[in-house]
Amino acid sequence: MGEPAETIDGWYSLHDFRTIDWAALKRLPEDERQQIITEFKDMVEDWIDNEEREEGSYAVYSIVGQKADMMFMVLRPTMKELNEIENAFNQTRFSEFTIPAYSYVSVVELGKYMYRGDGDPLEDPSIRERVFPILPKWEHICFYPMDKSATAMIIGTCSPQKSADK
Repeated sequence: MGEPAETIDGWYSLHDFRTIDWAALKRLPEDERQQIITEFKDMVEDWIDNEEREEGSYAVYSIVGQKADMMFMVLRPTMKELNEIENAFNQTRFSEFTIPAYSYVSVVELGKYMYRGDGDPLEDPSIRERVFPILPKWEHICFYPMDKSATAMIIGTCSPQKSADK
């Protein structure tokens, strides 16, 4: 059996898909709903600050399709930070109105064969932007299999042109 490919590892990634209990949320008084929204926005503001310091990235997407209503995706240097973010979200009031639909953790990586220079590949800006990306702030995303035999999924925008290009 061949040797596993060597990789350049970047940020760890949390993909957290949630279904929103709209009926329960709508039963709340307007002022309470606003408090819940404000609390979630404050959490996202922390993610924005982190991204501005180039210590991670984030995105909150509306999911097109029936599997979930939203996904938040967070990139951080350590698994511990992802766990802290996940736990912090689960302690918000908003989480009481969401049902976990699916989640997974991955690592952003690049095959070392992609680096043709000498020295530390993480000193190369073109490598750094690939393993420490800033997530696009699209409104919607959808998921589709990379191929019929793979269990992995790929993120894409849901525009017909983008799908046709794949």
